[in-house]
Amino acid sequence: MRLARWAFVIGYSTWLLAAAAAAARSVTWADLPEPVQQRLQRAGVSSGDFDARIAALDRNAQTRVGEGDFDHLVFYVLQSTHFTKLPPIEPALSANRLMSSGGVSRGRQVAPDEAARIRAFVSAIGSKDRDPRISYFRALAGSARGDELGALVQLHYVRAMSFLFQKEFASRSQDATLRLYQSRGLSTDTAVEAGYAVRTGLGILKELEPSRRIRRVLIVGPGMDLAPRTGMLEAGPPESYQPWAVIDALVGLGLSRLDELEVVGADINPRVVDHLRASRDKAPTLQLVTGIAESDTLTFAPGYVEYFAGLGTNVGTVRGGPATRPGHLSKAVSVSGKAAATLRAEPLNIVTERLPGEPFDLVIATNILPYFGNVELTLALANIASALGPGGVFLHNDTRPDVIEAAATANLFAEQARQVIIANVKGALPLADTVILHRRR
Repeated sequence: MRLARWAFVIGYSTWLLAAAAAAARSVTWADLPEPVQQRLQRAGVSSGDFDARIAALDRNAQTRVGEGDFDHLVFYVLQSTHFTKLPPIEPALSANRLMSSGGVSRGRQVAPDEAARIRAFVSAIGSKDRDPRISYFRALAGSARGDELGALVQLHYVRAMSFLFQKEFASRSQDATLRLYQSRGLSTDTAVEAGYAVRTGLGILKELEPSRRIRRVLIVGPGMDLAPRTGMLEAGPPESYQPWAVIDALVGLGLSRLDELEVVGADINPRVVDHLRASRDKAPTLQLVTGIAESDTLTFAPGYVEYFAGLGTNVGTVRGGPATRPGHLSKAVSVSGKAAATLRAEPLNIVTERLPGEPFDLVIATNILPYFGNVELTLALANIASALGPGGVFLHNDTRPDVIEAAATANLFAEQARQVIIANVKGALPLADTVILHRRR
């Protein structure tokens, strides 16, 4: 079993490496401006070992991509109502039950409810079910079926629950949580809410430069709504929202026109790249549902309600959304062929690689920088800066001082920052996001 499992992991990593090598090129020491080189040298990276460090970082990233995909598989197994009528299990509660009972130390024993859902999932993978998520995870599982697949799911269940327990119950500081993220699997998770802060950042840019025109955009890590850590909704097939939300905002603000816009979705996960390429060939119908819901204790902020109401009107036809649980906002958007034609996708590890070609006017990277340690962060920001033309704009939502400092060494200087309120919570802090605008000088 162990040899078969390792063969699967090695084969998966080889496929990832081959896919990611298609268009991007590896960064070299000579590519980096002197301030970036100096920052890396202070972190123990030199010109002599640079290529070896880049190769090691790339191998580690590919492993983390595989782990991130299996994290989503585990969250799907615990929460989906498609493949079984067994009650969904909240992942954080499952993690607490496993770790608090000493399950890991006693032979990695899985509780009966979780074990039953794993068996049901294994049965669904072996069936003729063509549900998009089942098909995705069937491809991820490769040739593993039956008891071998069950053992593989259990292995990743224990790993994913160990991280979740540390994050939700054992971590005692923000720094400790951040260190956990810098070693966990690379998630493709995304949500409709993420577009609100970006739309706000683009609105700031429009206010600063009313005549500004954006023609080339790079979105780093657009992700895909596959199976979130909690609150899973299966209103529609897996989808990548961010490219369409960005296109919609750019056109709606008058920063871009569809007939002159090119948006590149660049993701380290080749499955996301494949999905975006298919979306270009066949314009999707997006089932947009908020990941959070209004209740007696939670109320959407008026600005967010206004944002959601207008979302999609500049990229397609809007109609009523799918039926979902009470309190969620929902709509469907049939993306037009003209909007779909603006999008292309490329595989890219932003830490170790650069895309060739013309410079971009705008780079967006939200919810990916927290996954990077100091060296990875420094390299990623240098590569983002290299993708921008003079005066180009970089938008992100990571408020750490290290990000501001590392960006400055790469000639990306912070100019504006805003916090946006998504929802107000009775007796607690509001649910909020941040957008920070940098400009390449």
